[in-house]
Amino acid sequence: MKHIKKRFLLGSIAIASSGSFTSAFAQQAQSDGEIIVTAQRRDQNIQDVGIAIAAYSGNALREMGVGSSVDIARLTPGVSISASAGGQNSQFSIRGVTQNDFSDAIEAPVAVYVDETYIPNLNGQIFGTFDLDRVEVLKGPQGTLFGRNATGGLVHFVPKKPGDEPDGYLDMTYGRFNHVRVEGAIGIPLSEKVQFRLSGLYNRFDPILKNIYSAGLGTPLGSTPPRPDYGEDLWNDDTLAVRGQIQFKPTEDLTIRLTGSVARTRFGENPYNAVSTIAVYDDQQRLVNVLFADANETRIAIGPNGENVALGGLPTTATRPSPGGDLFGFVAPSARSLNISKDWALDDLNHMTSYDSALHIAYDFGGAELVAISNYRRFDKFNGTDVDAGAENLINFISDSLQKSFSQEVRLSGGREGLRWVTGAYYLHINSHVNNGFAAPSNSIFAASFPGFEASGIDLVNDIVLKTNSYSAFANVEYEFVPQWTFVLGGRLIHEKQNYAFSSLAYNNVNDYAFDITGSPLFPLQTPFSDRRSKTMWAGKAQIEYRPNRDTLLYFGVNRGVKGGAYNAALPDGTVLTPGQIPYKPETLMSYEGGFKLTLAQNRLTLNGSVYYYDYRDYQAFTFANVSGIVSNNDARTYGAELSLNARPIEGMHLGLGISVLDAKVKDMSIAPGLTRDVKPTFTPTTQVAGQIAYTIPADVGGGAVSIGGDASWRSKVYGNIRNFDADTIKSYFLANAHIYWLSDDSHYRIGVGVDNIFDKRYRTVTYNLATLCGCNEESYGTPRWWNLKFAYTY
Repeated sequence: MKHIKKRFLLGSIAIASSGSFTSAFAQQAQSDGEIIVTAQRRDQNIQDVGIAIAAYSGNALREMGVGSSVDIARLTPGVSISASAGGQNSQFSIRGVTQNDFSDAIEAPVAVYVDETYIPNLNGQIFGTFDLDRVEVLKGPQGTLFGRNATGGLVHFVPKKPGDEPDGYLDMTYGRFNHVRVEGAIGIPLSEKVQFRLSGLYNRFDPILKNIYSAGLGTPLGSTPPRPDYGEDLWNDDTLAVRGQIQFKPTEDLTIRLTGSVARTRFGENPYNAVSTIAVYDDQQRLVNVLFADANETRIAIGPNGENVALGGLPTTATRPSPGGDLFGFVAPSARSLNISKDWALDDLNHMTSYDSALHIAYDFGGAELVAISNYRRFDKFNGTDVDAGAENLINFISDSLQKSFSQEVRLSGGREGLRWVTGAYYLHINSHVNNGFAAPSNSIFAASFPGFEASGIDLVNDIVLKTNSYSAFANVEYEFVPQWTFVLGGRLIHEKQNYAFSSLAYNNVNDYAFDITGSPLFPLQTPFSDRRSKTMWAGKAQIEYRPNRDTLLYFGVNRGVKGGAYNAALPDGTVLTPGQIPYKPETLMSYEGGFKLTLAQNRLTLNGSVYYYDYRDYQAFTFANVSGIVSNNDARTYGAELSLNARPIEGMHLGLGISVLDAKVKDMSIAPGLTRDVKPTFTPTTQVAGQIAYTIPADVGGGAVSIGGDASWRSKVYGNIRNFDADTIKSYFLANAHIYWLSDDSHYRIGVGVDNIFDKRYRTVTYNLATLCGCNEESYGTPRWWNLKFAYTY
């Protein structure tokens, strides 16, 4: 019985706890159900924290098959993913606070941290997870405790740190599409005062999508077949990451930890599928909707009375070359077939490389602790997309970027019974240099629009430099002014400086798969723009908490969150911005939230809930139109509620269930010239439901124990574009995953099998509306059914 209880603790609690939403198991799970998090910069039982939090242990995430940072969203109602680049770039969205701009120079409204250091770009939010102690998701504005102010919330990935005892593990997976994943770590105390930890990840799988180029091509207009090295299979991965840590404890009060990591990922051209669409115009020749084209559609576009019109809104006698195809006669394979037909497709085209180093210093004065964190990051990325996502030789998008950042945080915290405080300062420098635009290859349809470049092709390149310096000071106080009542007050003052430069030039094309910008430019494409500006902003928090007994927490708070402004850089697609449309303003979010946390049935049941109202000023709304993305400032509002239940009804069993409902609106959004509507923000489901179950069988099986578990989630429909056209709809979907593991009595060995997406659901994750360019959408889908065999050794 003793062994069974031990296996229950290691298996059921550590494994199943990962799905507990606003209340979840994190780095520690005691037999009494206590969960420890550090959301308020100190160790606390999660039930004592007046914030809507989801927390997941690293062991639990491995058992649940979570291998990527963005997989957290499937477990957490209220959290979703916005994405671009065929899903190869993905960002967190919390309670409708989102930003799906694909510019490599833009920061996100949801801050992501690794080991207390901030990732300052949208595209850096997707990475392989390994050797984690826990992950914490904090919902709502965060600015009075964490380094970088954020309007939507934050996601914090906390790696395991060096310890005083030797430890390590090796976790190996083999699965569908020749998937090989190896994760491991080794921790070694070099002496009584020096500890070392080395961890790493290798992950690769073969292409999921078979390229059957040139199926469905028909008779393309104005292009010739591409070179022989086009048309490879896509949606593969090859990732390698290593993290090293060395920790010094020269005295009992002083800890110095130096960390360094490097990660590189190589993968193919973005795995978009194409689907035919048709534009709808009103009687003022304005684009007012886009529909999916049916199999018999031959019109170029739809006029106000259903007539066939040209894309400018004028009547035409021209029709689509193939019924149900795009404007160039291409009919794409079904997404369910896992086939694509694409010309500009290489399986090793894209890559990302990141470097990260940090110095953590902590000194305990007895009544207070001083923490200093210095961090340097470098993110190098190349990403290419076949814009039409089909077999015609039209035009391609490339983004080649380099981003460097340095941050310094110093904070002092302390207190006594009934009074806790944190104060500090934070500095962040970001230097982003981006080249993005269009590569019109040789003999492409787009190159033919530039006389003299039909055969050679032409590169249309934006050069973007954005430098940001942000200085802030923050403080947060928790004061129990009378027994059972606590008042929380916090604030942050931010001063931000930005330096921006933009140019747009044409170059001779030499390599169809890269920009050729080393030679002299041919001619300008857009008017250059430069700007310097500074802005002082503030964030704040006021909250009241009531604890009638040790098992109940009630709270109500008002939060003010801010996110700095940035700059638009229209792609060279004919879009013209005035100088006043290029900079956009900071966004401000006022959040009003109340909630409760209940611990019941002798710690075997927790029930947590919250309701909130968000009032946005100058919400940064990203609109994708033509082939450009533009951010505008609009007012917005959101209200919603969340509820989570966690139970351990019998020995060895854990149940988790969570639900999130919200209603979000962006006001007076410009749909077309002179036409505005209230719309829903992108990637914001009205309803999310997720649940988990895990059970450790109370019997000895071959000198060990067997645990079975699974998780399921449902998400309502969302829009991939803020204009909310019919063809922007990403339908609702249900996903289910399951696993079974055997764990040895000594907890050293674990063997198991898992299946993700059990019902092999084909569900859209990204869509870009290109009805006015190619009469198509480019879309990507979630992974199909995926089986994995797993073996792990821990000592």
